[in-house]
Order: sequence, then structure tokens, then C-alpha cells
Amino acid sequence: MAPSSPAAAEPDDDHINPDRPGIADGSTTVGRGRFQLETAFQRELREGGDGRTTFVPTLLRYGFADKWEVRIEGNGYTWEMQVVSAENATDSHGLAPTSIGLKYSFVEAVGSNQPSLGTIIRVFPPSGSGEFRNTRTTGDIRLAADWRIADK
Repeated sequence: MAPSSPAAAEPDDDHINPDRPGIADGSTTVGRGRFQLETAFQRELREGGDGRTTFVPTLLRYGFADKWEVRIEGNGYTWEMQVVSAENATDSHGLAPTSIGLKYSFVEAVGSNQPSLGTIIRVFPPSGSGEFRNTRTTGDIRLAADWRIADK
């Protein structure tokens, strides 16, 4: 019996294409059996200096099939400060609503001639706390596309 060796990995096998929670969504999934955590620290300042919001956008992704992943996403703990007047400011903090969803990658890129396409379906059940609490179920559907420009 000949000894077996692991198959050589393709260069793109470990390619990470993050969705950058709160910023952008890619069209590809993480792949079957893979788990990916994406998080950041984000601060948004309001024009004129009359407030700021600080939060921790986080996305958990798990590939349960070749072209499918389950996702849990939210802005985590959020702090918001709003200047009402020179003598008065409001301060709110709490957990932001969380969504659960699926992503399906239905078209793979073919060089620079064809983009990859995917769709993301999210449901936001009642969740969050304090001023950020969502009391009703909402959802959305997104179409995501990525186009690779050919290397020269």
C-alpha cells in the first residue's frame, strides 16, 4: 500500500474575502466547514461635531455547504452621544439589534469576463437593548457582486 499525502491546496483555497460588517458585502461564501469571525471598532462623527456613535460591528460566518453559509451579524455594544445644546448632551448605550441570515453564492467569477454573484437574506428578530432595541421583526435581501480585474 502506497503512503498517501495531502492534496496540494489550490492558491485560492485559503483566500479570505471578508464582508467587512457594516461596510461592504462580498458575493462569495467561506466554504464548507469553515468558520470566520469578522469584527472591528468603528466610530462615526456627525457633521458639525454635534455627536458621535461608537460600535463594534461583528459578523460570524459558517459554511455549511459549498455555496451556502449561515450568518449572525450585528453592531454589538453601541455608544451614542448627541449634543443637544452647548449645555446639554444625551448619552445612550446598549446592545444593537442582531440578524440571522443565509448567503448563497450562485455565480462564480470567470476571469475578468464574468463577475461572481451572491445573495444575502437577513432577518432581524426583536433584539437589542435600551434605545437601540428593535421591537418588531424586519429583514432584507441583498444582491452582491464582485468583479476581478485581470492581472497583467
